[in-house]
Amino acid sequence: MKHGQNPNWFANSPLLRINIEEDQSAFVAERLKDPDSLVIPLWRGDPLVSGGKAAFLSAAALSEFPKVAPVALLGVMDGKAYFGVDVSAAPAPDAAPFADIGEYMNLRMAAGALPRDDIAIIGHARWLFEWHRTHLHCANCGAATDTGPSGAKRICPACETEHFPRTNPVAIVLAIHDDACLMGRGHNFPPGFVSALAGFVEAGETPEECARRELFEEAGVVIDNVQYLFSQPWPFTCSLMMGFIAEAQSRDITVDTDELAEARWIGKPDILAVLGGEERDFFLPPKFTIARQLIERWVRP
Repeated sequence: MKHGQNPNWFANSPLLRINIEEDQSAFVAERLKDPDSLVIPLWRGDPLVSGGKAAFLSAAALSEFPKVAPVALLGVMDGKAYFGVDVSAAPAPDAAPFADIGEYMNLRMAAGALPRDDIAIIGHARWLFEWHRTHLHCANCGAATDTGPSGAKRICPACETEHFPRTNPVAIVLAIHDDACLMGRGHNFPPGFVSALAGFVEAGETPEECARRELFEEAGVVIDNVQYLFSQPWPFTCSLMMGFIAEAQSRDITVDTDELAEARWIGKPDILAVLGGEERDFFLPPKFTIARQLIERWVRP
């Protein structure tokens, strides 16, 4: 892959997005009646998978879903409109519509098994449905909001304020010192599972400033020459992960044990060995994560 291309799984959606600021009522109604339109069902963010493939169904299948199931327009490709449909109201995945033709697969597992284009489309749908779930009331007046026609905005019937999806910016940083990189493990991850360090960008802060602050706060590491490489929409927390590589002034580490279970420097030879299938006392992040792509970009420039 060329350096000008984004290597991340949840990026590079093949769909042409539709302008969500315009009234898309007529367009959505027309495309939902079009038998060539496709829908992907998600149960609590996990897609329906059948025969090892994402189960994109004909729009005619919507008649089998509850009428209250949220539907979101994701975009258009080759003249076909793509929609996501949220079936999270079902009490369990095996009770959701069309579970008999496959399974609602955990998205982290699906990300390692499905084509990248499908993952980008599904990630977009999950992102939207999660945003809707957590933004049911107007931030201006507090009234309950309604979903816009395209499923990509919410409208307050009381004060007429329109609410558009917001993203949480995150800086994720691979700090380098000579032939080693800094890796850490959060308390919620199993022993040996290490990754690049990351944190949310705070108000009034640039991503580069966030990168410097987070590494110093979490590991006591001072970094310079913070270089942006690429980004990835991250549908598990409605975030935009912005990936950086930076140079550390030294290998001195002071771990904030409230933030991290451990942090350590790992040499490039050991990273290459693990990428080649050898065992070490650590595990690298999955390929669909931006941390893994930062690591691979560093060891295989």
